[in-house]
Amino acid sequence: MELVIPEGHSSEWNSTEGDIQVERTSTTNSLTVTIHDLVEISVNVIPVSEEDSKTHSYQIPTNDSFAHLEVQFRFFGLSSNVEGILGRTYRPDFENPAKPGVAMPVVGGDDKYKTSSLLATDCAFCMFSPYNIKDEHDLLMTEYGMLDCKGGGNGITCKK
Repeated sequence: MELVIPEGHSSEWNSTEGDIQVERTSTTNSLTVTIHDLVEISVNVIPVSEEDSKTHSYQIPTNDSFAHLEVQFRFFGLSSNVEGILGRTYRPDFENPAKPGVAMPVVGGDDKYKTSSLLATDCAFCMFSPYNIKDEHDLLMTEYGMLDCKGGGNGITCKK
């Protein structure tokens, strides 16, 4: 669904149910999406300058433009058994298996987490409960810090 958010800092759109809010955090290219009691997502689009293109060898054609996408997530009520390519980094027992120093480390798991579309839940290993339902083996965490993801020359890097 296309949203029309008035121009200007702090302009916002709210769903009719009031559970989703999209707010501009600057005049252009920055916003925060809040899904109450689940997640807060901050998004910034940063144009890649001609100098950046030369420095990082992006090889951007003169009639085109690229941008870095910076995304930060703040989750609420995550389970200690959280899963997913990024989600498992929030587990208390997470150890990064990626080899340090590799230009684009790959943690793996695309066979478990691939979906038919961005918002689909038809992956082989999807676990999601919007109602904070827990079982006897699961302790709910009240809040986790921000996960900061930045795009660069070799992909996206995320860190807590």
